[in-house]
Amino acid sequence: MTNEIAKTDQWREVAQRMLPELQSEIAEAETPMRLWIEIVFHFDAAYEEPRNESLIKRVYGYADWCLEQDIGERAQEHLPTCVVVCFWEHIPTCKAAREDMPRWFPYEEILANEHFFRYLLEDREWEELKELYAGKKS
Repeated sequence: MTNEIAKTDQWREVAQRMLPELQSEIAEAETPMRLWIEIVFHFDAAYEEPRNESLIKRVYGYADWCLEQDIGERAQEHLPTCVVVCFWEHIPTCKAAREDMPRWFPYEEILANEHFFRYLLEDREWEELKELYAGKKS
């Protein structure tokens, strides 16, 4: 049981290492889902001028780490679910982040996960995202 407890707190420990400026949010988060809600707030702010490229990169890095984990029995504790529901679905709603998506996601990954990336977008916004990728290929 001790190993399981250590494993469940690993999301917090990794977040503390990767996102040190969010220490209070990490400490106060009761679940990974709650932490991801806070991370998204800071992620959006990182896209404001002057851009915080370091934080943007580390948020994507933490998301990648979470996606590789398979811990948590409930949705609010299951790390891949938290990333998809709180982060992936949100990224395209922030215009600056949406315009930056080609740097972080190959077009094939966007299409393969369309139901997540498109979930909160209007049809026009989804088409604009696909056109952005088409423009990057040219």
